[in-house]
Order: sequence, then structure tokens, then C-alpha cells
Amino acid sequence: MYIKKDPEKSGEAKAKKTAQPELEKPKKPAVDARLVASSTKGMAKAETAQEPKRAQPEGPGQEDPVAALRALFAQMDLPQKLVPTNVQSYNYNPATGSLVVQLKSSFSKQFDAENTVTFEKEISGVLRKGSLTGITGIKRGSASIISISRSRPGVFAITGKLGPISKTVEFKDESVPEMP
Repeated sequence: MYIKKDPEKSGEAKAKKTAQPELEKPKKPAVDARLVASSTKGMAKAETAQEPKRAQPEGPGQEDPVAALRALFAQMDLPQKLVPTNVQSYNYNPATGSLVVQLKSSFSKQFDAENTVTFEKEISGVLRKGSLTGITGIKRGSASIISISRSRPGVFAITGKLGPISKTVEFKDESVPEMP
């Protein structure tokens, strides 16, 4: 039985390939050090833009976390009054929308005759323009508040969930009481 060999796989083809002169690789142009410094500064700025915003407790040279979080809520078209005055710190990542708020202590607030809401020490959710969804840490009785969203100008909706049942209640911005 005779098997014909493929010439490209044989040693002759390999010898032909290695016998060819290697082409000279183009040299990299010299780079001006000033350009490298400015481009790395630009990359550092781009990286910082994606880093989470962190507000710590007020102190010398530090911003007030309550004021900063209220400004963020205003920028996202949500009522600023929803931000409690006992915010210790918060962490917001604009790339993912992740928001985690640390309060100095948990508390309860009565919004109207039927709605007393409890805020735990840590509240988290996803903050986007006009909404805060996936909320954990805010409850009304045994029901969890799962989202706050802008339903129309001057009116926002709060959605609560108890087991498989969910209910949405609308409030006017001016009807929100001041938080402790």
C-alpha cells in the first residue's frame, strides 16, 4: 500500500519556507514623552468618570452627603425630599446605576394616614433618570417598596410588593413630608 505525502507537510516544504529571507519588521516611531503624559492623563480622567461617586460624612473639606444625594436625585428627576437627613454616606456608580445609601440609624416616617414607611440602615437600588428600582431596605408594614418612579411632571409613583401582589400609589412632589 502506497500513501502519497502532502508536499506542504513534508520536510522539503518546511526547508523551502525557512530558506526564504525574513522581511525586516518596521520599527516603531519614537514617541514624544509629552504625548504619553497627556494621553495617560486622558485615560485617568476616563477611568475616574466610570468610578463610583462616594460621599462620606461631612467634615473639613468634604461635601455634605445629604446635599450631594439630593442634588443627584434632582439630576435624576426624583423628589429631593425623598432623601433622609440622616444619610451617613452613599455610593453611586453611574455606569451601572447602582446606589447604596448608609443611614446613621433606621427610622419610620408617616406619609399619610395609611402609609407609614420604615427605612433600614442600608438602602440600595438602581438609580436611573426618573426611577429608583430594585429597592431593598424600605418597607411599609410587611410589604417592600420596590420602586419609585416619575409617572408625570410633578407626580411620582411608589410601587410596593407583598408576596405576589404589588400595588402602585401616586404622590404629588409637594405632598412628600420632610424626612428626619
